[in-house]
Amino acid sequence: MTELDERGAVHGVFWTAIQSIGVRVFSLLVFVVLARLLTPSDFGLLAMAGVFVVFGDALVAQGFGTAITQRERLEPEHESTAFWTNMLLGLALGALLWAAAPLISDLYGQKALAPVIRWLSPVLPLRGAVAVPVGLLQRKFRFRTLAIRSVLAALGGGIAGVLAAYSGWGVYALVVQQLVGASLDLVVVWGAAAWRPLLVFSKRPFRDLIGYSSYLLGSGLMGLLSRRADDFLIGVFLGDIALGIYAVAYRGLQILEKVLAKTGTVVAFSAFSRLQGQNERMREAFYESTRAASVVTMPVFVGVSLVAPFAVPLVFGEQYVQSGQVLQVLALIGVLHGVSYLDYAVYNGVGRPDIVLKLLAINTVANVVLFFIVARWGIVAVASAYVVRAYLLLPLNLVALRAAIGVSPRRYFGNFVPALGSCAVMAVVVGLVSLLGLGDLSRLFLSIALGGAAYLLSLRVMAPGLVRDLRSKLRLLFRRSTS
Repeated sequence: MTELDERGAVHGVFWTAIQSIGVRVFSLLVFVVLARLLTPSDFGLLAMAGVFVVFGDALVAQGFGTAITQRERLEPEHESTAFWTNMLLGLALGALLWAAAPLISDLYGQKALAPVIRWLSPVLPLRGAVAVPVGLLQRKFRFRTLAIRSVLAALGGGIAGVLAAYSGWGVYALVVQQLVGASLDLVVVWGAAAWRPLLVFSKRPFRDLIGYSSYLLGSGLMGLLSRRADDFLIGVFLGDIALGIYAVAYRGLQILEKVLAKTGTVVAFSAFSRLQGQNERMREAFYESTRAASVVTMPVFVGVSLVAPFAVPLVFGEQYVQSGQVLQVLALIGVLHGVSYLDYAVYNGVGRPDIVLKLLAINTVANVVLFFIVARWGIVAVASAYVVRAYLLLPLNLVALRAAIGVSPRRYFGNFVPALGSCAVMAVVVGLVSLLGLGDLSRLFLSIALGGAAYLLSLRVMAPGLVRDLRSKLRLLFRRSTS
């Protein structure tokens, strides 16, 4: 990486971390309040609607916006053509979702679902309007601006949702949260980007972007089908209450993943894009990134798995006891996701989104088949199938990494030994705490304190050089970010 790119990446990590941590901490607080004000059925109805809304969101929010970030040479015609394509697509999909709402409602056997879907449909054109400006801001490493945008959207949407829930709006409080957040996102991004589209649509720029974008769109849809097949099948087989309980656990996992696993992914993609054709440098950057990611993310997900059964009902209420059991299982996939998101940043960064599409297609087929088989046996079985599939298919990802930039499986797994070894020590300590017979609140705080201390001490013993390296990078991060 050049000094300029390194500086941009350092600033990017800092501001993306601020964005992720700030937004997700606030989102978690809002989520806790909403969970106590609303019922599992309310969350279940939103999850049912979300299965279809997120597919439209993937079509309009990904693809061309990401292609704008990735493309080496960019002309104004590329930007404007991408924008008008996204806008037309967002409007069309929003209208289609509105019209199809009664059919979707009948599919689930939930008459109350149709108006929820129709009120959510405006989210799609709003997403379409911000995709290209966001891509341009990422391209310029303006992650501070993107962080502020995300924080403001989360604040506005969260406050509006809580106020609506207090007013007794039920599931529509969750709808209000989505609409207000998307609207504020649009206002802030357009104000910050200082960019306006030209009234042009050109075939050549469209052809330049569509090849890359089509793979991204396909990957996005495959990824969503893989992740949301469980919601659909639980909703069909087990109903809205079971889906709401599952959705609360899955939302907890998502918040953690977005804070930890994805903090550096956007930045990594931008940085890896600048290393195209330099496989050796990219490979070393990838090793360094995965090693650092493992040290930060693995103890969090392992820790969540250890405390979830008693922590979730403590935080969200006794009606979510089963959510704790589900999160205990789902957190185990976070151990893998905490580092595997960087794999996809590599594929997209080297201009090989086709690899992402192929991997996701395999994962999606495996998930759908497994979910269909186990859904009738309950939400814990669905969560278990999700985790088992991920680990069984891990070798395929390693083969793809080797083909893309020559990654060595031995060195890849070797990066994780210090983190996994320290996590094992932490698990023993947390297990000993559970034998003390403490109340849930005391047990939670003591598990976090002693488990965290055990992890850090073990890591320092097992990998002192890695700890020193991370400490120096943190000092560099804050020095450059505040300069």
